[in-house]
Amino acid sequence: MSAQGDGGGKVRNLRKEYVRGKLNLSEAQSQNFWSIYSRYLDERSALRKRFKNQFIHQEHGNLNDYDAYRKVDNNIEYKELDLALSKKYKAELLNVISPQQLAELYQAEREFKQMLITRMKDGVW
Repeated sequence: MSAQGDGGGKVRNLRKEYVRGKLNLSEAQSQNFWSIYSRYLDERSALRKRFKNQFIHQEHGNLNDYDAYRKVDNNIEYKELDLALSKKYKAELLNVISPQQLAELYQAEREFKQMLITRMKDGVW
């Protein structure tokens, strides 16, 4: 089964388990953290889908200048919106977890992404 074939549910659950194992959350932190983190993942997923679908049917070599320019602009806009989302949730998360835990979260997300890439290359999915 592909990582994307289940609508992301399997990947999301694996991500949460990975993050849970990396962060040392107290009981008091846990409930609020997971609520905020789930909203963050939902918004990030919706953002990715919105931009991914804009040019999904065009290949790079088949773009005219206008479409190529739009694709570049959309990519920049996506990065700006993704950064704004990260800033928004950074502030929310820091109301619940420490700066050290937030740094650990960012590291865990990078590690998880690399683990997924490795699994996909190895045909584990």
